[in-house]
Amino acid sequence: MLKFPLVLNLSLLGLATIATFNLAGTPTSAAPQFEAAATRSQPVQVFLPKKPGSQQDFSYVEPVWRQAQTASVAQFAIAQVIAGPTRQEQQRGFTAPITLRGTSNCGRDFTLAVVSNVARLRFCRQVLSSGVGDDARMTSALKATLKQFPTIRSVVLLDQNGNCLGDLSGDNRCLRR
Repeated sequence: MLKFPLVLNLSLLGLATIATFNLAGTPTSAAPQFEAAATRSQPVQVFLPKKPGSQQDFSYVEPVWRQAQTASVAQFAIAQVIAGPTRQEQQRGFTAPITLRGTSNCGRDFTLAVVSNVARLRFCRQVLSSGVGDDARMTSALKATLKQFPTIRSVVLLDQNGNCLGDLSGDNRCLRR
């Protein structure tokens, strides 16, 4: 099974740690262990594109439910968006919103930080896109998944170089909000 590390933001405790998660989002190791927070299962929505709606409206996404076994539910939810739909979800018309390629420049697939109700999601691998339809599906899935959390009002998406994802102007307009 593939593994990748994620930074756990335990901001309520004022602590941070690094954990390794498999693609299912299940923790495989962590230091230090916070048993009470990490062992409680918590339902979380993961928004994914679904056919036929996503073929007519590129930004169309619907939620599916997953069980987070970690206190870091936002990171878990984004890892689930990257993992894409299960076989059963694929049979119901859900599709993967994002494809990553290449090696990581930060040791994991992404970093996520929330400051002043703004989530800053930076990918550490190359994000593949086949055009505006793919970009819209990906952006909608990521933003809807993160905005379900009450501490997140807006989302900034960055590529592996820290530039605004999908901003072909070169002006990094997402950073000016």
